[in-house]
Amino acid sequence: MGLFLFFIRVVFNVLFRFIFFFQPVLVFVSVGSMLIGTFGALKQVRIKRFIAYTSINQVGFIMLGIASVNLIGLVASVMYIILYSLMSLSFFAILLNVEHFITKKSMLYLSDLQSLALCSLEASKHFVLVVMSMAGLPPLAGFIGKLFLYFSAIEARLDLAVFFSMIISIISTYYYLNLVKHV
Repeated sequence: MGLFLFFIRVVFNVLFRFIFFFQPVLVFVSVGSMLIGTFGALKQVRIKRFIAYTSINQVGFIMLGIASVNLIGLVASVMYIILYSLMSLSFFAILLNVEHFITKKSMLYLSDLQSLALCSLEASKHFVLVVMSMAGLPPLAGFIGKLFLYFSAIEARLDLAVFFSMIISIISTYYYLNLVKHV
């Protein structure tokens, strides 16, 4: 989180005069990060790798706000960093505090999440809420964050990037809902 805030400060304070030269690069990095994160997460079976790829995907959304080079994008990026940090902390707090129902070990694979509801129904409900928020489903926090990021990108006339990121968001919603199915 601190590294992103430092990056935002460098982009908006130091490079602001030349930002329109770097804006296509930032858009390319944003969409590329979304693509790598989404298609990498589709084939993962281990929980930690799945979260690593989804984090790469979420970084792409944060970069979309930075690439919009406006105040709304700056605020939306910082807000999304905070929201995603809270969602990630909640995700790992739930996973680290439950163990597999049969083996009594920590959960390593996505298929291990099937025993989450057997261990703790309350934890599984919270886990589903966190995952659905990470997917960006309305009316949860992830949706609000992505909505503001889209507003900033639309205001900056990054229409093609918004189109691609919406398609990528639909694909990422599939694998998040697949994770909910495992629970």
